[in-house]
Amino acid sequence: MNSVSGKTNAPRTIAEAGVKRPRRQFYLETRIDEDLGVLPGEVRKVKHVMSSALTVVSPDTSLEEALSLMAAMNVPVIVVFEGTRFVGMMTDRDIAFHRSSPTASGGTAVKLLMRDQGPYCHVDDLLTDAHALMRLSEVDWLPVLDGQGRLAGVLSIYSSAV
Repeated sequence: MNSVSGKTNAPRTIAEAGVKRPRRQFYLETRIDEDLGVLPGEVRKVKHVMSSALTVVSPDTSLEEALSLMAAMNVPVIVVFEGTRFVGMMTDRDIAFHRSSPTASGGTAVKLLMRDQGPYCHVDDLLTDAHALMRLSEVDWLPVLDGQGRLAGVLSIYSSAV
């Protein structure tokens, strides 16, 4: 495992974290909202606040290239793909942490510094549940997967005050 936080037992999904709210078997949306404690008009799903504009690199991209791309695009997080497969993420905080290490240089590959077994959520998850997972996992960014398990976007802990 190449996780920056070093936590091997950290939950990866909302269900594993145990923060998902129980739902009753009613099908009326207003009743579900009431059961979950969501106020009318409140942004409640991850898909409403996630960013779908992604900056993507391959695992073999150098740290210097990733830094220049992040600066040019003015983004604090990049998503790492190998072909069409999502393999990890790297934030500006991860880079700052590793830059202080004597082994990290500009030619270091992103795959050596990225977060790879991190938590994730789905587009239809409740925003409050996703934020609870982020707090438990101690991450500021969370990959968001669609119904088919493909990357749909990223969610920031700062995206919406919950």
